[in-house]
Amino acid sequence: MRKALFVIPLSGAAALLWSVSRPADVPFERHTIDLGANESCTLADINKDGRLDIVSGENWFAAPKWVKTRFRSLNFNNNYIDNFSDLAVDVNSDGFPDIVSGSWFSKELVWWENPGRSRAAWRKHPIETGKNVEFAFLVDMDGDGEALDVLPQFGGGQAITAFYSLHQGKWVRTLVSDKGYGHGIGAGDVNGDGKVDVLTPKGWFEAPEWKHHPDWDSKEHLSFIHVLDVDGDKRNDLVFGHAHDYGVFWMQNTPGGWVKKKIDDTWSQAHAVTLVDLNGDGKKDVVTGKRYMAHEYENGAREPVGLYWYETIVVPPPIGNGQLQWVKHIIDYGGRAGGGMQVHVADIDADKDLDITVGGKTGVFLFENKTR
Repeated sequence: MRKALFVIPLSGAAALLWSVSRPADVPFERHTIDLGANESCTLADINKDGRLDIVSGENWFAAPKWVKTRFRSLNFNNNYIDNFSDLAVDVNSDGFPDIVSGSWFSKELVWWENPGRSRAAWRKHPIETGKNVEFAFLVDMDGDGEALDVLPQFGGGQAITAFYSLHQGKWVRTLVSDKGYGHGIGAGDVNGDGKVDVLTPKGWFEAPEWKHHPDWDSKEHLSFIHVLDVDGDKRNDLVFGHAHDYGVFWMQNTPGGWVKKKIDDTWSQAHAVTLVDLNGDGKKDVVTGKRYMAHEYENGAREPVGLYWYETIVVPPPIGNGQLQWVKHIIDYGGRAGGGMQVHVADIDADKDLDITVGGKTGVFLFENKTR
């Protein structure tokens, strides 16, 4: 396992002290699930045997041996499997998880009905058609503690800003805006009023009236935009990646406005960014990775892929200046596993630590946490 990388160069006694006291890595073991091309993945107990299975592309893989079953046919377009998000939701309340998927080229947001214990085929049902889907996420828009609302980022000429909620087995659309606001979408309580707002690269929409606040204007293509109080000042900040350029960043919410700050700009195409307490210290960490060939012509597209996690610490004098710093941990680098469109973190093997699953053009991979 590679060591953590600290953001400040150290020397002499300070370096020795830091080498003893720096945060520990989390040990992971990589498992290759499949080497077929995909774009996304999710986790769900598809066959209701009590174990989390992996869904990616046209297949699902049954735990614990990861037996491959093809359950649907997807288009292959311009070197992409036309499936850019997989979200597990029991849409029809039959006890079996269904899969919500979004497609760019097919211009559709759909859900695939799990046939349960029957031998029937999975059936596809429309949620929204006629709109390019860059990606989609499960979010908790009503604040009930369950992330069951679907928030897609639509692109192209027919883009809107909206989310979809389940009501008695039917998807109901809430229109936030009749147009799109660029590459990237997010949800969270921006202003601290207890309501879940919708975020875009060009500002945020305040719930529940969806008033637009143009507090920032990013020209970059962003990942999912997370809301998190990074620096502990009781004001919510933003965390995101550049999906088609270099860098992972956070945007600090200051009394004078929003200030963009670097987490790491040494690698590109952080299309998938997940926040989770990976090391159990009570603070959210950033788990992300390079998406291989997100677009073949972009900055760093052909550079080695990798998977990383970042934690925040405050380093006191004499080593640091007492300010917040980011520590980079390398989970995997230079192989086939990157971030893809989705990075899922869960206790897959029920051993009380968090594992990581990723899927992309180079395959599907499981990183088993070996802490326990």
